[in-house]
Amino acid sequence: MADKKDDKKDDKKSKDGAEGVEAKNRKPLFIAGGGLTVLALAFVAASLAVPKPPPPAPRLEGPKVIKLSQSEVTVNLAGESSKRYLVMSLQAEYFTYDEHYVTARVSGAAGGGTATEDPHYAAMLKHALLGVAATKNREEVTDPVLVEVFLEEVRKVIDPVVFPVVVGHAHTPEETDPDSGLRAGESMAEAKMRGLLYEHVLNIDAARKTLALDDGPTTSFLGNEHDLRVVNSRGEDVYLDVSGLAPDFHGQVHVGVAGRVRKIYRDSFLVQ
Repeated sequence: MADKKDDKKDDKKSKDGAEGVEAKNRKPLFIAGGGLTVLALAFVAASLAVPKPPPPAPRLEGPKVIKLSQSEVTVNLAGESSKRYLVMSLQAEYFTYDEHYVTARVSGAAGGGTATEDPHYAAMLKHALLGVAATKNREEVTDPVLVEVFLEEVRKVIDPVVFPVVVGHAHTPEETDPDSGLRAGESMAEAKMRGLLYEHVLNIDAARKTLALDDGPTTSFLGNEHDLRVVNSRGEDVYLDVSGLAPDFHGQVHVGVAGRVRKIYRDSFLVQ
């Protein structure tokens, strides 16, 4: 009888010992699991607390080359009683945010459409070329050194023709920015600000009828202006048509040029 009681006591001790070991093994697992949960929650909270970085600003792509005109330009040269004339066709090397913008601007063939030269662009191009070429004599457009000087002068007058100052998502000065209803003013071609489109902004509060260019002073308007001048802190200005501005618009709109003409190449160049 005594042996049976001792056996029961030994069984109970063994059972209690096994349960104790199992409990001890479970406890660290529970603590470890709780720690992982806390870490996961902390990671989620940290992810939510850190704001996402803004998307990178568009960058200029290039160099690319395009023919400036679908037809040759003829101009009488200076000297020799203006009997000499230059027949030229030029190409431009350029950098831009969007190649389709330049295609549409120069040839009107964006999106695979038929190339139809914009009459406004064509008139501006010929006017700029005639203004430079008509002041040159035969030597200045035939001498290997002087002709490079001539082509650089052409580049300077052509750059604002190919890349005029535009507002927002408008492709030309004549178009309206679809987001704000703002567009280039009547005197935009005379603007001193020739910065790149994504490096300058207009800060607009339509409800208060105020505008500011970059970090410049606030300019008030009535809402019917077609040629409102706005200046930044560096004295650079733009001219804006605010007559179509959305009455509830509040925010920023980019303003500037969509690219740069880097160099002018001779496609055909004949002096007669």
